[in-house]
Amino acid sequence: MRFIYVCRSFDIQNTGVHKKISAQVKHLANHGIDSIIYSISAGNSQQYTEKGIKQVLIPNAERSSGVISKIRREYQINLAFKNIISALNAQDIVYLRIPYPSPHISRILRQPRACKIVIEYQTIESFEYRLKGKYWYLLIDFLFGNAIRKYTDAIVGVTDEITLYEVSRSGDYNKHHITIGNGFDVSSAPVRCPPDYDGGDLHLLCVAMINRWHGLDRLLRGLAAYSGTPKVTLHIAGDGAELPHLQQLTEELGIGDRVIFHGFTTGKALDALFDQCHIAVGSLGIHRIGLKEASILKAREYCARGIPFIYGIADPDFPADFPYILHLPADESPINIDQVLAFAQEVCADPDHPQKMRRYAEEHLDWSVKMKKLKGFLEALVGEDGTKGVPKLSAAPLATTGLKVPDETALPGAGQGDVLSGASRERGS
Repeated sequence: MRFIYVCRSFDIQNTGVHKKISAQVKHLANHGIDSIIYSISAGNSQQYTEKGIKQVLIPNAERSSGVISKIRREYQINLAFKNIISALNAQDIVYLRIPYPSPHISRILRQPRACKIVIEYQTIESFEYRLKGKYWYLLIDFLFGNAIRKYTDAIVGVTDEITLYEVSRSGDYNKHHITIGNGFDVSSAPVRCPPDYDGGDLHLLCVAMINRWHGLDRLLRGLAAYSGTPKVTLHIAGDGAELPHLQQLTEELGIGDRVIFHGFTTGKALDALFDQCHIAVGSLGIHRIGLKEASILKAREYCARGIPFIYGIADPDFPADFPYILHLPADESPINIDQVLAFAQEVCADPDHPQKMRRYAEEHLDWSVKMKKLKGFLEALVGEDGTKGVPKLSAAPLATTGLKVPDETALPGAGQGDVLSGASRERGS
């Protein structure tokens, strides 16, 4: 079996999504799967020499905001995708995150092929189009999105909620599917050296490509409402579409002395921030994109580094009583800072909490664990485990798990990292 991850303009230094792809491919290879990344790139893109990456160059694929240019570029990308799958055989698996729906990609998927195509879903993507006001994409998804689910061979979702929705859109509850939460390359991040905490000044840390679903405005409003002692300082390490709004809101609320914007931070500077801060900040606004559970990449890094964190969503990879997460209401209320202070006092009382969180990450969240599960699913899909192509699924089909298919008309939006189409974002990311 060969595993071919197809994405667009792969650059491991670029986004958390591409780092995830690299980790998935690396750990599948460690499990004995012949794995490679196919990067569909413009003809003038940087050339890669790294082992395990094959570039598929597209001439005249320059980026442009014009509608005609976008359509032409997506056509060229889809054509390159078609050429890739036409050259593969029955023991090959093409793996990708959901592409933007189009009549062209629908026709490609309908055509006979030897290889298997598996799509990974990070979220309920049509809801994001509504949230962002991309009503044109909503129409295209309505017209052609179901065909993508129907004519691919298997679906991988990062939560049961997402998997159920995508399988339902395929029209076939017996379609091969599995839920595998996001992972993290645990060895890539050091365990933090936590600062002492005796109930004095508290330092919070959020590391993210900041978007509205991170809900940091809730935390800013909570800081503004908090007038007690000790002093609580929020460090924001990252940039993103929501950053200007947060900077403006910080000024309007008069809390500039308690919020520090570090910008995009990496390497030793980021390690130092983790060592300086007591509590991390996970996503606090996922409810805004219509989800009841999520598999957030950054939460896995927090656990691997050994920093307790606050969270506004259920995450299937962490038990409900996980002692190093403070679960906060999934609503628009300001964050209760007194509650965060009490949480910090409790978890920081155990000096070994970083090591305990690290061990949990190694045993449950590392990509080696996640990809072992994916390997079994893929081998079953191509029949290499003796099941003649019947995948190893959970004991109960998703249709009988009790989860309800989300109602698109009732939800405001959701998000995805669309790698083949180039709209990469971290979320479930």
